[in-house]
Amino acid sequence: MSTPRRRLTKEQRRGQLLDTAESLFSEVGYEPTTMEDIARAAGVTRAVVYAHFDSKEQVLRSGVERAQAELEARLTDLTAPAAAGLPLPEILERGGDIFFSLLENTPSRWALMFAPALAGPGRTADHFTALRRATIMRIADIGEHMQSSVSSEQIEAVAYMISGVGEQLGRWWLNHPDVPRATVVSHYRDFILHGIAPLTEAR
Repeated sequence: MSTPRRRLTKEQRRGQLLDTAESLFSEVGYEPTTMEDIARAAGVTRAVVYAHFDSKEQVLRSGVERAQAELEARLTDLTAPAAAGLPLPEILERGGDIFFSLLENTPSRWALMFAPALAGPGRTADHFTALRRATIMRIADIGEHMQSSVSSEQIEAVAYMISGVGEQLGRWWLNHPDVPRATVVSHYRDFILHGIAPLTEAR
């Protein structure tokens, strides 16, 4: 007698569909993948997919939103240590470990974040730009909590640089998965510290 299949909750099904879509977008590409492909790979009907998402574009947006929300929630843990005076190198190392651990655990999700499809014109691209800026401002907020004589303008500029270093190093790591995460985090910390050395001297 076969064991009855456990029925997923609405949130569990939505998460499963996003996981499936992320894998397909990463392996096959966003443009070639269809809603039928997502349904088939998830083992459900197309109607089930459409019950959760109006379009493939909405699937893409929802996946990126999920990744950004997870990263920002984890970055919030750095606010208290920054305000308590934790040295900048340690703040950067903790922040780098947060980001790269997420990338290591869900590489297809972050490969999707770096995909060229996100850079194209239109409302979806604008939405992704807004999401990225929200994350950058979360980084800037951590910087504002540090005891520093650096101006808010400089902090925001540095936050953009930190985000850019993380994204580009993440792209590189996805192509060199044999490199240990600790090594990548060290690269991240050292690259940023070298780039903002003039600012750290003002602290």
